[in-house]
Order: sequence, then structure tokens, then C-alpha cells
Amino acid sequence: MKHFITLFALAFALTASSQKTNKPLTKRIIVKTNVLNLVAGRPTFTIEKIFSNTFSTEISFVQGQINNFFFTDHYDYNGFLIRAKKHFTNLDYDKVSPYAALYIGNLNRTIETSGWVDNSGYFGYPSRDFSSNSIRGGASLGLSFITKNKIIIDASTSLGYGKYIPYQKPDIDSNGYLDVQIWLSIGYCF
Repeated sequence: MKHFITLFALAFALTASSQKTNKPLTKRIIVKTNVLNLVAGRPTFTIEKIFSNTFSTEISFVQGQINNFFFTDHYDYNGFLIRAKKHFTNLDYDKVSPYAALYIGNLNRTIETSGWVDNSGYFGYPSRDFSSNSIRGGASLGLSFITKNKIIIDASTSLGYGKYIPYQKPDIDSNGYLDVQIWLSIGYCF
């Protein structure tokens, strides 16, 4: 009988500990990175805080450098971004949650290009040596998925406008630019 009671207590303890519930998402911090930024050769860091089952905010440090891509010899950028997300469904583990968001941030851009003209002189593109800070803002649409293992996958696309503030190296006549972003972030809930 003594062995039976010991075995029963051990089995009860194992099943009770295996049913441990996860801490609510509102008491967690999410750290993630945009894996699509690997193309730009530098990491992006994001910290997200969930305030309610349908609202969260995140702050991101973005940086990157792309060389010899689409008529541009060198493109370098860095800045910060704050995004407020409104989820259409309650955030929960193992559940896809679509969201809409508004963002604002800054971006320091440097663009350098050596011009080119073909032999006829009719086709080509101009040289550029441009550097400036900008303030940008816009809207995002995306999907978040948090596994029971606390791994998060977040995909979003954003469209907005960036306004240049005093030029460091003026090279263009534009006052702003179309701000387009595509993010595929992977992270962990702490």
C-alpha cells in the first residue's frame, strides 16, 4: 500500500505540473527582428509591449546598407520607428491575430550613385550624392502569431510618407519620399 500511495502522489504531481498555464501576454515583453533586413546586411531590433488583448506598441531600431542595387551604388539608412497596433481579434497563444497600425519615426538616409549615359547620349541616369534626415509616418497592416513556446511570427506591410528635414548633402529637389516597408519579424516573448 505504501508503494501505491507514493506512485499515486508522483503521478498526481507530474500531471499537475504539466498543466502549468502560460503567463498572460499582457505581462510579457516581445523582442524580435525583421529577417527581411538580412538583405540589407544589418539587424533590426524591435521591443513590443502588449497593453491589452487588442492593443500593443513597439519601438524599432532600423538600419541597413545596400550596395549596387537598382541604379544605386550605395544606400545606407538608420533610424527609429514607433508603431501602435490595434488587433482585430484577441491576442492569444496559437492564434493568428490580424492588426492595423499607425507609425511614426525618423530615418537618416545616404544615397550615392555614379551616373551613366549610353553611347547615343539619349539613355542614362544622373549621379547622386545625397544625405539627409527625415521624419516619416504612415499606416500598417499585418498578422501576428504567437506559439505556445512563446515564439512570435509577425508579418506586416506599411505605406506612408517621409519629409526631409535640413539636408546634409542636398542633391535632389524633393521635399519627401514614399515610405514603403515590408516586415517579416521573428522573436520571442519574455
